[in-house]
Amino acid sequence: MSLRRAKDQLKGSLVLSLESSMSCMSNLARQEMYFDRFYGIDDLIGLIEKVTSEQLQEQAREFFQGDSIAVTVLGNLNGLKLSRNQLAC
Repeated sequence: MSLRRAKDQLKGSLVLSLESSMSCMSNLARQEMYFDRFYGIDDLIGLIEKVTSEQLQEQAREFFQGDSIAVTVLGNLNGLKLSRNQLAC
């Protein structure tokens, strides 16, 4: 997915979430817990638009490190075996 499409998807989801009272209240509570303030929809859209592909790549390198990758599998594994190399980024 391109960065443009991802930004548009996120903005669309934010706008649609404002239509539900429950979702709106959850959003307000989450913002209060995480940021100690409320960001309006225009603020959030502005912040989304500022994100660059370089910033995303930097975050991905920080969070997705090969030595800390793990996997969880649920169900009948039928002898499935995974090596560390198969989990590497």
